[in-house]
Amino acid sequence: MPGKILLAQQETVAAQAIYQLLRDEGYHIMRAANLPETERLLQQLPDLLLLDSNLDDLHQTNRWSDLAFQCQQDSISCLLYSSRVQDCGLSDTAPSWVADTISRPDDPQEVLFKVAAQLTIRRLTYEAELANRQLLKKQQQLEEYQRSAAEIQKSLLPSRLPDIANLEIAWRLVPCEQVGGDLFNVVRLTEDTVLAYVLDVSGHGISSAMVTVSVYQSLSPHAGRIVRRPLNKPPYFRLLSPGEVLQQLEQEYPLERFGKLFTISYLLINTRTGHVRYSNAGHPPPLLARSDGSFQALKAGGSIIGTGCSGPFEEEEVLLQRGDRLFLYSDGITEHSNHHDQQFGQERLFRKLAANRKRALEPACDNLIETLKSHGQDIIFKDDVTLIGIEYLGNGLP
Repeated sequence: MPGKILLAQQETVAAQAIYQLLRDEGYHIMRAANLPETERLLQQLPDLLLLDSNLDDLHQTNRWSDLAFQCQQDSISCLLYSSRVQDCGLSDTAPSWVADTISRPDDPQEVLFKVAAQLTIRRLTYEAELANRQLLKKQQQLEEYQRSAAEIQKSLLPSRLPDIANLEIAWRLVPCEQVGGDLFNVVRLTEDTVLAYVLDVSGHGISSAMVTVSVYQSLSPHAGRIVRRPLNKPPYFRLLSPGEVLQQLEQEYPLERFGKLFTISYLLINTRTGHVRYSNAGHPPPLLARSDGSFQALKAGGSIIGTGCSGPFEEEEVLLQRGDRLFLYSDGITEHSNHHDQQFGQERLFRKLAANRKRALEPACDNLIETLKSHGQDIIFKDDVTLIGIEYLGNGLP
């Protein structure tokens, strides 16, 4: 679309030639013969002011500054020329707010080139400012989505874990700047059976948070149908084993449906006997820290949920003795790196938990998180950091 140009000039042969030249090029021309008319027509926001430096009353006190203020306020570029036809020194004396000068107004090529250049600059500037406004709007929307995702994640976390006989439980979650997909829960299913799980949905933001919500609901003993199945005789339900639960999750959350993968560790703990049944789906294996200082990684399981793996998820059992501890965690711990790209790693995690075995559970968890931060040399966490510690206080039964 042709630009709108305000031509402020004395009535001369050269001025008429410029007017006719620009009009023939298809530009919309407004004309002003003096400064008051120029200031009035500037209110119509032309794309360009083509200003004759010899315009009557232009050199009166403050008129240049008044004109400059009006042009700068409305982002109107100004091309300056002299109706004396040729003024080679004009570029040296032009005010700083003038965008450019035309040294030969009798040269059609120079006039058209400089007019087109200023109009192109104005158009590109407008497009850049528009793109920046749109980008800012999208950034604000993204930040709002991130806040929403953080609130979703926060709402799913237990405000306090249940008091369960024979178990002491501690947990820590340090969210990263971009909301991740970590979630955990510890729930009493029966008088003697406790469910504990930790999961990590791939990616960050609102989409990961929504998948987290869905999985949370699926694993709810009351709202979901994966954790237990109804029976028509007492006790009128059956708890699915960890391997069965993970197989059900694999069927419910295919990648093509949700666009997300997730890992999970799933444990059923008998608080009376100390028996633990567990299975993992691609998640870092829970650690069993024995009271005698020995460690065992609970590795049984299968692949990540969502990959379409049809094979069974292996499950195993371990027996807890008094003082034994289980630690469930996310890869935000083992993969946290320092400035030398050295990950914290599972081996370092083992050593730190071994060194803390004589501490109470809560201080032991706090100390591990502080050690993790120290290892990272104050680098911000790129992923959620989740840690659950469970200590068995019962006597156990064979």
